[in-house]
Parts: sequence; C-alpha cells; structure tokens
Amino acid sequence: MAEIEDLHNFDIQNAQVNLWVFKKSTSGQPPQLKFNAHWVSLSENVIAKLKETATQCRLAMTETIEYGLLAQNNEGSALRVPLIETHADKIIAESLDQTPAKRVAEMKKMQNAAFYAVKISSPAGNLYCVKKTDDSWKTKKRNGAINTLFRANILEIDDSPTFNLAKVFDFFILNDSLFISNKRHFESILNHKAAHENDFIELLAEPAFQQVFTGVEEVRTYVGNNAIQLRRASAIRQKQNYLDPVFMQNLRAEYANFGLNINFAPGGQITPSPETCPDIFKALLDHRLKSHFSGRIYDVQNTESITPP
Repeated sequence: MAEIEDLHNFDIQNAQVNLWVFKKSTSGQPPQLKFNAHWVSLSENVIAKLKETATQCRLAMTETIEYGLLAQNNEGSALRVPLIETHADKIIAESLDQTPAKRVAEMKKMQNAAFYAVKISSPAGNLYCVKKTDDSWKTKKRNGAINTLFRANILEIDDSPTFNLAKVFDFFILNDSLFISNKRHFESILNHKAAHENDFIELLAEPAFQQVFTGVEEVRTYVGNNAIQLRRASAIRQKQNYLDPVFMQNLRAEYANFGLNINFAPGGQITPSPETCPDIFKALLDHRLKSHFSGRIYDVQNTESITPP
C-alpha cells in the first residue's frame, strides 16, 4: 500500500490539474453505485489555488491510522484504506476519458453534483483529491435565495452561477490507497452506509447470530438506519465474536464484573431490550476492557490487537 511519504513526495507543483464533477445514482437489485462525470476548463488562477489547497491539506497529514468501521482520525492523521476495498476505482475510471464530449459546456452539467475530484497528473502517476460539494452546487438552495454581490459600496443583484471550491479535501486517492481526512464525507461519497445496511440485513439473517438471542427485533429497532450503529453492527459481523464459544462463555460469566447491563435467559441466550442493546454491542465488539495496571474498567471506541488472539 502507498505510504504517507508517497503522498508527501508527489510532485504537485509541476503537475497538470484537471477538475472533474460527479453525479451519483444507484440502480438494480441489489443497488449498484454509478457515477457520471464531466471535466471543467480551469483558469490559471483556479489551478494555482487547487494546487495550494492540495499541498496544504496533505501537509496536515503527518501519520496514518488503518481504516476501521469505528476508527477515527484526528487533525494530524489520516485514515488509510486499500483502494480495492472501496468504490474509488469508479472515480478513476470515470476520469480517464477526458474527451471533448465529456467537457462541461452548460451549467446543468455542474448543478447538483455530489462531489468533485481534482486530478493531478505527473509522470509518476495520478493523485486524486476528492471533496463533497456544498449547497452552492444545489439548484434548490440557490433558487431559495436572492443572490447578490457587494461592489463599489453597493449591494447588487448578481445571478451569475457560483460553485464553491473548498480549501480542504475529504480524501486523497494515490496508487492503491486512500488517505481520508473526513470519514463521514468519504462514506457518503462512496456509499459506505449502504454497504453497512446490507451487512446488517445479512447479520440479522445469520442463524448463528440469531441463536445468540431470544429474538433480534429489539436489535433491529435499536440500530434502525443510524449510521454509527450500522457501522458497529458491521464491525460485530466482521469480528465474529458471537461465533466464538469461549468468548460467549466468558461474556456470560463476567458481564456483571465488567458493569455490563445484559439480561440472559435460562438457556444462556441474550434477551435484548432498548436499555440493554448499547451494552450488548459493547460486549460483542469487545469494547469494555479492564486495565491490568489500575484495575479500572474502560469503554474504548476501537480495538487494535498487538498480540495474536
């Protein structure tokens, strides 16, 4: 996988810059994500600003954290995920065809775009800088306001179309890796929530998962369509602690000692309720831990094993 040093060493200043605007759609069953992209001619001033933004945004990334469903980065770090685990290849594929037919010749090609990608090309390859669009790109938002311009100490009507280009990017695509600064926007652009929804449906249908509970309807209601809970449900399915007899035996024996509010039926199955579902998820994620040093018990947001299981 590409490293943070590869991102920092990419020659932005001497590269060519192209801007692609993307619209999204889904179709078929199961739903398939589709992009429709067009490229936009840029002035030299805009190119210079985009290069400056890309340079500043990557400068803030001093380290990487491997992407996980519950992992979070901070101001100085980026989440890194392999390209193959995302739909980012669709962005690359759409932006390969820079023909006259794909050039933006009318404003409607840009209106209501979901995101844009700045493609920075050098002899070493391509760097893609991706950003979710704001309300200035949405027709309904523009139609709901009186557009004005302050010039020569006078506020005038100005209906000229404007499209904001942010001073930050949500993620970079370089070679076989993504470097993510805004996880929520990344998941929105590449429909990661939809993947989590499918994961949750499949998790509830698993006989092995159903056997852990007296019933799963309370779990279904608890998760609903909440993005955070869907991520957690996907992480539970990924970790598969509920399939480990030793883990489940230890959970039944130790849950009270770890302050977990979980109810067990006489046969050992979990009886979920609105009050107990948060602790059930903490348990199945293995996020309630005890320090051997202080003896204190902690909730953690993400776990990274440093020893073999």
